[in-house]
Amino acid sequence: MNELAKHEPTTKRPTVGWTEYTASEAKRLVEMDQALFDVAHVIADLTHVDGAVLMTDRLELLGFGVEISGGLPPVSTVARARDLTGTERDLVRTDRVGTRHRSAYRLCRTLRDALVIVVSQDGGLRFVRWHHDAVTYWDQVATAPFEV
Repeated sequence: MNELAKHEPTTKRPTVGWTEYTASEAKRLVEMDQALFDVAHVIADLTHVDGAVLMTDRLELLGFGVEISGGLPPVSTVARARDLTGTERDLVRTDRVGTRHRSAYRLCRTLRDALVIVVSQDGGLRFVRWHHDAVTYWDQVATAPFEV
C-alpha cells in the first residue's frame, strides 16, 4: 500500500484502497504483486508435505514439514464448534489426527491469542484457536468443488 500511495496524487484522495490498487499500472507495484503471487505459490506447494510451514513475521522461511512441539505436552481433547460463536461444542479426541492438527492444537493452547489455519491433505480447512477455556476448532465446509 505504501508503494501504491507513492504513485497516487495526494490531492486526489488522502488514502488509497482497492479501487486505486486495481486501477494502478505502476511498474514497481506490478512487479511486487507478481513476486507476492510467486511466493504464495511456493508456500502453497510446501504445504503438500505433512506438517507446518514455519515462517517468521517477515515471511522468511524457516522450515516445512515441521511439527510444533518444543517440549509442549500433547493435547488429548479439543472442542469442535457446532456454531459460529463456538458456544455449542463437542469434545473430540485428538489421537486420530495428523501432524499439522496436533501442532496447531499445542500451539493454540500455549499461545492463546494465536489463530491457526490448518489445511488438511484431504482438502479440509480448519480454523483453530483458544476459545472459552479450551482449544477449539471450526471446520470450514466447501460450498463448491474448488473452494478448498
